[in-house]
Amino acid sequence: MSRGHNYQVEKGRIPFIKAGAFVVAELDPIVAFVANKGVTLTEGLDTTQKADMRAYMSLVSNVLANAELYVSWVDRTTYEEVTMSRYGSVHPWPLNHVLTKQKRQQIHRRLKVLGWKQKSLEEVYNEVEHCCSALSERLDKQEFFFGKRPTELDALVFGHLFTLLTTPLPDNRLATIVRSFSNLVKLCQVIERDFFERNNGGSSSGNGEGDYDKLEDLNQLPM
Repeated sequence: MSRGHNYQVEKGRIPFIKAGAFVVAELDPIVAFVANKGVTLTEGLDTTQKADMRAYMSLVSNVLANAELYVSWVDRTTYEEVTMSRYGSVHPWPLNHVLTKQKRQQIHRRLKVLGWKQKSLEEVYNEVEHCCSALSERLDKQEFFFGKRPTELDALVFGHLFTLLTTPLPDNRLATIVRSFSNLVKLCQVIERDFFERNNGGSSSGNGEGDYDKLEDLNQLPM
């Protein structure tokens, strides 16, 4: 990963894309960037559908994103067994400890302002379950949230749910919650198949090195 890519990850500015000399981070700037290139995923949606999409995107960002931060940085077991080493691994000692501590303090302040730091772990799990339930109800039996073509909402949901499904944690309750909604898991499988495996020659990586964990490996993770 390049220095520019590391910088985006360290700042929490993901997802990001590299287009020539440009590195564009976070979903809304990416959507605006590709829209300026004449590419949009919402051209088939009417005004009501676009408003509906933005409402669900806000739900995902407010619940799933904060839940991920809570589990990674507030839950002590996950922080000590996973987050400390994963976040600090790109830096030499003692910078890895200093920057990790600073990042944790930053996340704690953010979650406190948003009313999440005060929650118990069980309350966080309940928030995620309610969010997934709402998404599952909206998706219903459709292939994507708004019919036969994916939108920004599908991309956002995939990014969060795929991460929850494929990241081993000391307690995999988050993955278990997502798995209980079969249509959401199927959505992730469809997007992985159609937009990752197909573009990489049917493998998890175009160079055979495995750039990401595949959903077919889910059964290997502890429940």
